Amino acid sequence: MKTRFRMFMVATTALTIAAGVASAQDISKFVLSDAAAKRTLIKNEINAETARKIIDKCIDIATKANMPITIFILSPTGQIVASHRMDGQVPINIETALLKAQSVLVTRDSTHLRANMIANNMPQQLKWHDIGVFTTSGGLPIIAGGQMIGTIGIGGGSKDEEMAFEALEAVVGPQPPLAPTVPAK
Repeated sequence: MKTRFRMFMVATTALTIAAGVASAQDISKFVLSDAAAKRTLIKNEINAETARKIIDKCIDIATKANMPITIFILSPTGQIVASHRMDGQVPINIETALLKAQSVLVTRDSTHLRANMIANNMPQQLKWHDIGVFTTSGGLPIIAGGQMIGTIGIGGGSKDEEMAFEALEAVVGPQPPLAPTVPAK
């Protein structure tokens, strides 16, 4: 238990440091234009162009790895901004990709970090499940200028989280570091 807590504290500290780096980004090129924000009454929402670039990068990474995936990018209010299903996906891959992106909206951190927090704790797992949080790696917040401008969820591959992270860093810039893998008991 102490080891898991220590790993959680290290991950939390790393996320805090990375958030400082991410806050130095120029958020304006990743969010809605002033004209679009005037119509929607929200500014810090990922724009369609950035979402498409992230999806295209994910597809490129997955294609090179010969690993078909499904990707969802959501706005901070939970609306689908962009999505893509590669050929060869079964319904559960599509559903989990969406669940991962939606779960990040609730927790504001990665689904992997949440999975680490409740590993080997069945009551906590049931609690998170009951409120709709899917605790399997592959869901990440999209951070620009220190703000969560959207979320990404990937399903269907064996490296969902790593693909999402690589695409986000390539398109948006520095992101909070990935959660460590907690050893199974």
